[in-house]
Amino acid sequence: MKKFFSRYSHWVTLIIITFSFFTMFYEFQMDTQAIIAAIMGGIGLLSVGALTIVFERKKRNKEN
Repeated sequence: MKKFFSRYSHWVTLIIITFSFFTMFYEFQMDTQAIIAAIMGGIGLLSVGALTIVFERKKRNKEN
């Protein structure tokens, strides 16, 4: 199990953050604070996605 988390921890983190981001819209209210939170959450989600891709590329290059 430890080997699994050390290999796929970035993917697990991305899945958890993506799930959290989309559940935010379950009871979304159209006010200024909610819109700002959605924008900031989207930026964070894109950032974690970009880091996940970078980490995966580095791990694949080390294996080859």
